[in-house]
Amino acid sequence: MTSPLIGITCNVLSQIPQTVSAGIAAPEQDWQLLAADYIRMIEKAGGVPLILPVTKELGKARSIWERLDGILISGGNDVDPRLYGERISARCGFLDDVRDAYELAAVRFAREHRIPLLGICRGIQIFNVAAGGSLYQDLPSAGFPLHTIMAKKRNEGTHTVRLEEDGLLARLLGKKEIWVNSFHHQAVRQPGKEITVLAESEEGVIEAVALGRESFAVAVQWHPEMMFDDADQLKIAGAFVAACAGKQEGRVCSQTAGRRSQAANRKSRLAAGG
Repeated sequence: MTSPLIGITCNVLSQIPQTVSAGIAAPEQDWQLLAADYIRMIEKAGGVPLILPVTKELGKARSIWERLDGILISGGNDVDPRLYGERISARCGFLDDVRDAYELAAVRFAREHRIPLLGICRGIQIFNVAAGGSLYQDLPSAGFPLHTIMAKKRNEGTHTVRLEEDGLLARLLGKKEIWVNSFHHQAVRQPGKEITVLAESEEGVIEAVALGRESFAVAVQWHPEMMFDDADQLKIAGAFVAACAGKQEGRVCSQTAGRRSQAANRKSRLAAGG
């Protein structure tokens, strides 16, 4: 059995000065890119990472998704508030309608086909909007402390989260509380249908959720891929990749059974003809 193939969504950015100064781009070019931490995390957990291009061609995107053993919705820009019935506030950050549509479709496709999912930062927000929930457009404006905390290195925790008793993360980690990093200004407000809260911050910000119960679909507000030397974060990645391996095994068994059935049918037809 080969390692599970895991697609990771990426960011779309334009006019990146470093690409021009490095001599690899023209000033007006746009880029699809992903932080290498995601790739290293999936590899360390035993998976094979594949960067997924953001495209308007969702029919073609589905032809890629159906070949995957898992999908990771990565961090990035804000989710358009109009998708959960709100007006865009002045505190809302950069929006990307194409990426929103792509990732919402990917989550719904994965749910329909029971493909394991992991959401990180923006990913938890995409999970919730896909399930019909809403977001805080800006936590400080809603009366919460600032959650974009740059005082520590990216792999160091800056606040704790309480794990819901008997929830998936509490069972996986065997703890009631863990330290996490924090690089976001939006968060889940009203949980959507089939969303189960798995963790909250000290002041009550939802920090982790599960979507449904049919297959692994967990999202966290922090960045486990940045906390590359933390055993708890590696357990989360490991559980996701293990679920992806299970999906792969199921697909292989199904394909093998299908080939055997086809061979038996051909043999039966040949015998009848003879």
